[in-house]
Amino acid sequence: RFYYLIHPFKLTYDEAVQACQRDGAQIAKVGQMYAAWKLLGYDRCDAGWLADGSVRYPISKPRRRCSPTEAAVRFSGFPDKKHKLYGVYCYKSNN
Repeated sequence: RFYYLIHPFKLTYDEAVQACQRDGAQIAKVGQMYAAWKLLGYDRCDAGWLADGSVRYPISKPRRRCSPTEAAVRFSGFPDKKHKLYGVYCYKSNN
């Protein structure tokens, strides 16, 4: 199960990893985000940390301020991991 973890504050990378672990999950990998976006139509206009240290968000329904022209996994870069600017995407296996 791929999901955006609802959290009251923005997180550093290390805090993001810990937040997923506290939720019984792991920080999601880029491939897990792409699979959720492509196969399940996952759509979330919130930038979040991924396991490789990148920040991305998946858009299935284009709209202003998210991805105005196309459905895509948007890439926000590899920010300094100490900055508390983002949420986090987590992944829980069904096992």
